[in-house]
Amino acid sequence: MSATAIPNRPPAELYIGGAADEASRLVLGYSEARRRVLEPKGWQVRYFPHYRIRAALAFARAMAGEGRPLGLIGHSWGADSALRLARRLETGVLLIGADPVAKPALPLALWQGRPAAARILVHVNAVAEARDRSDHVKAMGHLAGGGVHRAWREADHTIPTRLNHWNFAGMMAAKGADGRSAEDWLASLIAA
Repeated sequence: MSATAIPNRPPAELYIGGAADEASRLVLGYSEARRRVLEPKGWQVRYFPHYRIRAALAFARAMAGEGRPLGLIGHSWGADSALRLARRLETGVLLIGADPVAKPALPLALWQGRPAAARILVHVNAVAEARDRSDHVKAMGHLAGGGVHRAWREADHTIPTRLNHWNFAGMMAAKGADGRSAEDWLASLIAA
């Protein structure tokens, strides 16, 4: 992924949760489980809430400085934050947006293309078969923030799912048309 990556250097995964993630623990719990499994193998796995971009950026830059391939994963508003963070990075990342929702911002922000640092962009798009409260919250977020950023709409890989907005773990495991999931894309960081 990164031009400065050292071959066989264990990757890093940076997760950014959405608006209520610290209460729901959708992304936080998922990242903690990944951390327990992957850190004994040398990977670095960290979680940040969507509003702690400076701390997330510091972690991402530290991992790049160590030459680690980096996966940057965000859910809902966390995907908006992940996109903004990627725009501030100098080295390549695998950027994954799980059911992204744009935060309220100037309308021009929605029309920006992919960040230069995004070597691969994966958009997991959840359109629930049976809508629940989380899908209504997502719809309100789309109204407030203007929808989905162009960068996600023009992703290299879009994985459509019939899951509810809350089902982050299901989105990460969902297979796209090519048979690959977001988790599979993260596993590909080993070869980066």
